[in-house]
Amino acid sequence: MSVFPEDQNQSIVNESASTMLSVSETDNGVETAVTTEETASEEKPAPVPVPLPSLKDLPSLGSNSIFANSKVTWGPNMQPSPPISCSPSLSSSLSPSPVSGAKRMRSKNIQESFTLDLQSQLSITKPELSRIVQSVKQAYNVSVESTLSKNSRTFLISGVATKVQDAKRDLVKQLTRPIDDVMTVPARCRAAIIGSGGKTIRGISEQYDVTINLARENNPDSYDEDLNDFTANVNFHGDFESVNMAKRRIEEIVKEETKTLSLRVPVKDEKIIPFIDLSAITVPEGVKCNFYRDTAEVNISGPRDDVKATKTGVQDYLNQLSSTLTEEKIKIPTKFQFLIDTKALKKEFNVIVTFPSDPTDELVSFVGQKDKVTEAIAFARANSKTFTVDSLDISKSHSKNLAHAKNLALYFTKYPALKDIKEAYPEVKIVLPAPSLLKDAASVVINISAKSESANEIKFARKELINFVNTITPLDTLTITDLDYELFHKSIKSTLLATEDKVPFIQLGDYFPGNDSIVLFYSSPEEDFKPSAEEINAELEKVNASLEPLRAKLNKMTNKVYTLDAKIQDDLLSPSSATLHLILEDVSKEEGNLQIKLHTPEANKVTIRGDDKAVKTANKALTSIVENPTKKSKITVEVASNSIARLVGTKGSNLNEIREKFDCQIDVPNHDEIKDKTAEIVLTGQEYNLEQAKKFIAAEAKKWADIVTKELVVPQKYHGSLIGANGVYRNRLQDKYSVFINFPRDSDIVTIRGPSRGVKQAFTELSALLDFERENGYKKIVVVPAEHVPRIIGKAGANINDIRADFGVEMDFLQKSTDPKVQETGEVELEITGTRAAINEAANKVQEIIDEAADFDSETLSVARKYHRIIVGSGGHNLRDIISKAGGDDIRNKNIDIPNANSESDVITVQGPKKFVASVLKQINKIVEDGENSVTKTLEIPEERHGALVGPGGMIRRQLETEFNVILEVPHKNETGPVRITGLPENVEKAEKKILTEIVRDSFDRELSVPASLHEFVSERGAFTQKLRIEEFVNVKHGNASRRATRLNRSNVVIPVEKVRPATEDEKKEQFRAVIEEVGEPRNDKEDGDIPWRLTYEPIDFSEVLSEDSDETKEATPKVEIDEAKKEETLNKVVKMIEDRVAKAASSTFAGYIWCADPRKFNKVVGPGGSNIKKIRDAADVIINVPRRSDKVNDVIYVRGTKEGVEKAEALILQALKH
Repeated sequence: MSVFPEDQNQSIVNESASTMLSVSETDNGVETAVTTEETASEEKPAPVPVPLPSLKDLPSLGSNSIFANSKVTWGPNMQPSPPISCSPSLSSSLSPSPVSGAKRMRSKNIQESFTLDLQSQLSITKPELSRIVQSVKQAYNVSVESTLSKNSRTFLISGVATKVQDAKRDLVKQLTRPIDDVMTVPARCRAAIIGSGGKTIRGISEQYDVTINLARENNPDSYDEDLNDFTANVNFHGDFESVNMAKRRIEEIVKEETKTLSLRVPVKDEKIIPFIDLSAITVPEGVKCNFYRDTAEVNISGPRDDVKATKTGVQDYLNQLSSTLTEEKIKIPTKFQFLIDTKALKKEFNVIVTFPSDPTDELVSFVGQKDKVTEAIAFARANSKTFTVDSLDISKSHSKNLAHAKNLALYFTKYPALKDIKEAYPEVKIVLPAPSLLKDAASVVINISAKSESANEIKFARKELINFVNTITPLDTLTITDLDYELFHKSIKSTLLATEDKVPFIQLGDYFPGNDSIVLFYSSPEEDFKPSAEEINAELEKVNASLEPLRAKLNKMTNKVYTLDAKIQDDLLSPSSATLHLILEDVSKEEGNLQIKLHTPEANKVTIRGDDKAVKTANKALTSIVENPTKKSKITVEVASNSIARLVGTKGSNLNEIREKFDCQIDVPNHDEIKDKTAEIVLTGQEYNLEQAKKFIAAEAKKWADIVTKELVVPQKYHGSLIGANGVYRNRLQDKYSVFINFPRDSDIVTIRGPSRGVKQAFTELSALLDFERENGYKKIVVVPAEHVPRIIGKAGANINDIRADFGVEMDFLQKSTDPKVQETGEVELEITGTRAAINEAANKVQEIIDEAADFDSETLSVARKYHRIIVGSGGHNLRDIISKAGGDDIRNKNIDIPNANSESDVITVQGPKKFVASVLKQINKIVEDGENSVTKTLEIPEERHGALVGPGGMIRRQLETEFNVILEVPHKNETGPVRITGLPENVEKAEKKILTEIVRDSFDRELSVPASLHEFVSERGAFTQKLRIEEFVNVKHGNASRRATRLNRSNVVIPVEKVRPATEDEKKEQFRAVIEEVGEPRNDKEDGDIPWRLTYEPIDFSEVLSEDSDETKEATPKVEIDEAKKEETLNKVVKMIEDRVAKAASSTFAGYIWCADPRKFNKVVGPGGSNIKKIRDAADVIINVPRRSDKVNDVIYVRGTKEGVEKAEALILQALKH
């Protein structure tokens, strides 16, 4: 018994015979099947008869709508198409009952049934039907059975699977009428469906004998957000079975082309933007999900279905975030808004604080979760109470010059002029007044605040700010008012930027509309003294002169006046109007300058002012507006029909942009209304705007109509290189030339489609890139021992990157060192890509590294630790010398590891090329051998001379050890003991001779002792000894007391600051202040004993110093002999000067203190090279100390001497300061 299961492709299982069906007709008009049996084997039992299927076993018959057309739609909102009722109802395979004792086997034959609606069939006679059925049976070697009902005919075809399908298609084709069907596909799939030169679509059409037409135009209003594309129709004509097969083939192509998807999810709620964190969303692997704050969009790309699911998750997340956030506005006085710590609120409570853009608005916005917003506001309120706020009204400076104070505030706003003060006091906030409030302000107040614990810093910062404001006087600025801001502000800015580093500037028109003033500021260079007012003015005028070309241009400008109703002016020519923007755009194209003033000189008048080109361009526009001011004018524009979709744009975006730009209505005909190759577009609006819009649309339509396609043969092996990583190269060309470039997966033909000019340029550039890839696409495999791979790569890829950069090649290891094959062979393949020459050079470099690595050796040597110091040498000198002698200066991969002083190891490791290692070991062994033969000698050298033997920073000792190859041991400071020299006997002897004869020998000419308590006074903190060296050629040294003498010279001068600095308000107005008091002898009773003053006469031959002879000539000049008489005379003079100073201490009982508000003026006291202060010292016979900037008290000059001397010095110093 046979049945019809649901699976149309299930095979028939027949043990002994195959069933053949033929067509016959009964008396009642119903066809029945006649069964014939062919015995498979006479030895097998007779098969059980299989009953033929009856009508009740056949599928239900189709309806009359079996050939109704239906569209296949694409996208995330896809609606399932209604089923085509002509699709066959499939019967099951016949499955006979198993026969006892027979072995089961699977047949290659299948059965398939389908039903045809009588209305869809051709009107043919019964003999013709039989002829068609017989021809199909014979052509495909199948069995065909049919059954006729009232409204349909059902067929059952049996045979080999492939033959059954072909027979079914042929039978349907001969019995049915052709149908028309349509499906929609994404517009970007056109190229893939058509194929190179129409190859793909033509192949489908010929294979299934179906006519296929793919629309060139996109379907109107068919934009799909998820696809980010329009759809286009594909029309089919043919028998329904072939049409379905062709549609399935195209569906496969579309599915492949759209398997990946990229879409955008806009963030419509602006307040949630700062809170968006996509890490809270689960994103499937392979999907990229990024949020761009500047465009407020989430971009999602990846596999189509995963992207759709991610989009849903993103939308749910954004909606949830929007619902959980709340905004609360709190009224906070403007002057206290800056106390809110926005960063702390964001970090602590995840609350965003937004301050009002209008300074007069006191409502501050807090956005976040409701409970957190409440906590954040409470925190901000409490935190603001921990601040101390002070204010500084700078309008009181410079004789209450309010205008200058406003200019300073704008200057501080534009430039980081207060940077040094802010950095010096990081805990202090300095808040400048808002520029928008300055115009009508009666004062200019700068707020200064800090935490209560740092309140003292406010005072210092305030003082610094006052001093800084005082340094920028009105004489340091120049105000320019003769250039029109509206006309020239861009040109002015461009000109002044060239000198901005020396002369900063502000344009008041940037802050106050209608203000033409420009203020130039002189920026003091890094010099000790400020230039004179005349020099500053000259510099400012020089910059002002650079604006002369603009003044000349201004003088050549012309005016023109038009009569136009005041309301029309406000409507058409207001700052935000499209008409005004179009006029200014035309003027800008002519590189002109134009000013349009409404209601000038009367309410119904318009005045324009500008250069000839600008006025001529504007005159044409305004004349048109005056003659026809209405917005109801209409004009028509004809464009190519195939350009309509581009004119409309995505979701009408292009059309809306044109409407907004030209302030006009644009009526575009519907798709069904377009009959010709051109379409008429109607524009309604202001006549001047319409003319501009017409030009724009005509120009754009010309571009749209100028679409061409060009092909370039690119072997597929170069496709990846030309496309670039993530399509970077292709995208760059597409964006640059506004074209579309298609790289097919199964063809060498690359197509470029777009505007002809862009296509040509893209083709040229792509061809050049292909030529480059062909030239540089050579590859070579270099086999590298796995153990040397790290050496080729280098630290952090340094070596391999250097090779890539030096030779312009690409290098990639084709295997990893962990691969089984590599571990078995011990070799890794390195692929080098580039030009032939570059590849060879890079390969040679790699081979050099391999050879160098192969030549690498590592040896160890046990050396007694007592020799380690000798091997290293002072400052590593001996070790460097060993490396150099071994040829290691040019060897990168080398290493000599000597244990640290605190290590117990005695093993020295040497690594590098074999020759280098052998040389180093030989030298170390020689040092050890010499060490075994070394002797140690003790030298008795006075402790006070140990310092001379060591030298500054150990320099003398290092020189001795290097020169004589010895070790010199000198006791440390505060330690006693002899000096020891260790080395070969002959070297020790030479070193000893030099030490005793040249280094520790007393070489001074005279010596006298000065009480340590008076040393600071006598040496005048080092100034007196410097004077002796410069003027008398006598050097003063202090032997073992040098450090003590230096400490006394550098001791701080005790200054009674409370007596010297001004205390009262009246005193603070003064710039200078002097105090003299009797303080007793300049004796430091804490210091006991004497300090030796050792004098050495060392005259300088200035004729040799100033000679222009060459170095060789100077060296050949014999040393000038010292005049002994002159020497004795000078030394006696110096001794007397020192003794006089010691005696003078008893009378130098007065001290003077001169305070100056601006310590920078102390340079006047010092004078060039100290000339002024030397004159004052000599004239008053006093000691003078001018403080350094780094001193704790740096604004007071200290004077010490007799009363008369101090008073005279004070007068001379004040005179120098006031000069």
